Amino acid sequence: MRLARLSLVLLFLLSCADLGTQSEFLAGRQALLRGEPDNARSYFDRVAQSDPRFASNEVSPPRSIWTYIGRADYNAGRYAQAESAFEKAVGQLKEDYIAKLYLGLTRLRPPEPSVSSKAFSLQEVTYALREGIDPKRVATLARERGVAFDLSKETETQLEMAGANNSLLEELKKIRAENTKGSRATDARRSQAAKELTDALIGLREWLDYTISYTSQGKFWDPSQRIRNQLQLCLKMLDARPPDWDALIANAEWVGSMFEEESDKARRDEAAERNRQLRR
Repeated sequence: MRLARLSLVLLFLLSCADLGTQSEFLAGRQALLRGEPDNARSYFDRVAQSDPRFASNEVSPPRSIWTYIGRADYNAGRYAQAESAFEKAVGQLKEDYIAKLYLGLTRLRPPEPSVSSKAFSLQEVTYALREGIDPKRVATLARERGVAFDLSKETETQLEMAGANNSLLEELKKIRAENTKGSRATDARRSQAAKELTDALIGLREWLDYTISYTSQGKFWDPSQRIRNQLQLCLKMLDARPPDWDALIANAEWVGSMFEEESDKARRDEAAERNRQLRR
């Protein structure tokens, strides 16, 4: 009897630990989507310390906690750290195509320039905008202090949601471009990146085709075919000689961002459909 009780207590404690880890992950993911990569990283670090092989069932396709650690570093402009995290994610979960996609993107990014310790982080800019500081004033401060992040498709969207206008976004791009002027990925890294991006894009397309054709949630995925069209466009861009690397980066980042959004949207639409059926 004592053994049975002890087993139940252990199962309960394990269940609580799993719920805590999942809660930390979801909080980190929301911080990432809000444009707070440093906050997100702190949540994801705790998840990785608790369970280094954690993979949430709340997102599709499957991806490792190291993918999200890499995403936080990528959005913060810490490409060397992001690259290491994505390599770890791919080593842990071979079919983590999102990790492979961003791993290819980190290889295309220029070496991290030396920036002032006072340079604005993404989190500082989004916080300032949410606090009501005028975008023109933010642009002036960014020009004085510098910026420590690039404007990816995802970070640009996050800044717009925080209140950035086109003038501020263009100014941030100019400042960052001046910091990285003359820096380019080497031909060897570009070749490696092209292979990883091709593998990732094909893997994501095959996952999407299978999900749509053979799973119950499939009918809620990519009904407009925007993601599939974008995957095809990126593959065509990789076949170009030479590829337009800057355009490829922007379009591939869009793919990563859309998979993040579509995962949530498909779950919401599936739940709404289930509720409609229950009410009949």
